[in-house]
Formats: sequence, structure tokens, C-alpha cells
Amino acid sequence: LKKRNIPIAIASRTEAPDLARETLKLLRVPQSQIPASTSSDSTSTTSTDSASPSTTKAMDLFTHLQIYPGSKIRHFERLHATTQLAYEEMVFFDDEARNREVERLGVVMWLVRDGVSVSEVDEGVRSWRKRNRRMHVEDE
Repeated sequence: LKKRNIPIAIASRTEAPDLARETLKLLRVPQSQIPASTSSDSTSTTSTDSASPSTTKAMDLFTHLQIYPGSKIRHFERLHATTQLAYEEMVFFDDEARNREVERLGVVMWLVRDGVSVSEVDEGVRSWRKRNRRMHVEDE
């Protein structure tokens, strides 16, 4: 997605922003879980097991971070100001229904119950396309 200039952001209302950032630096995502157009240059192979897949730091998958206590509305206002993207161009994946409040800004929210998966991303993007009347033939 970075290569396609599609920004990916994190919006977290955590009371421990430093810990959240450190966790994102330590968390490794296997390349097999990252679409080829998303992966960054920061890959490595675990030295303890030569058969381990290459991994990318989770932090490196994101272009914008909004990690601090506060409402999701504030997070998205700042993302909008930073990126200059219209709210209607944003799709938001979250596991808390209360964060649907961002939809009043024009953001499309997709509720995920068991974590974000490829199929959840596909469904969220379909929802965004439908809301914004940008349906593709394969979505109909």
C-alpha cells in the first residue's frame, strides 16, 4: 500500500502511548501475511530458525500514528489535518462499536470482532466502496 501511496494509520486511545509504540516496534508480521504491495524494506529473518519467514516490524506498516488518550473523533480530525484526505476517503477498522462515532465525520467504520484479517479488510473496503458509490464489478 505504501508503494501505491495509500496511507495506513493507527488511531489508538490508549493511556500508555509509549508502550503502544514500543510494542509496534517489537511486533513482527510475517511477510506471508502482508500483501506484496504493502511490505516495507525493513525485513529480516529470525536467526534462531533459518526456515522462519521474513518479517516486518508492525510499526513500519503505518504511515501515520495517532496514539494517545482521547476520542476517535479527535484522532481522525488530526489525521485529516495531517494527510489532507477527505474523511470520505477513509475506512476505519475497529473492534469497539462505540468508535462508530467517526462516521458522523464521513469516515466508513468496519467493526471487526476477532481481529483484522484479509477477509475483514476486503469486506471493509467493499463497504467503503458501496457507501461512496465506487463499486467494482467483482464487488456486486
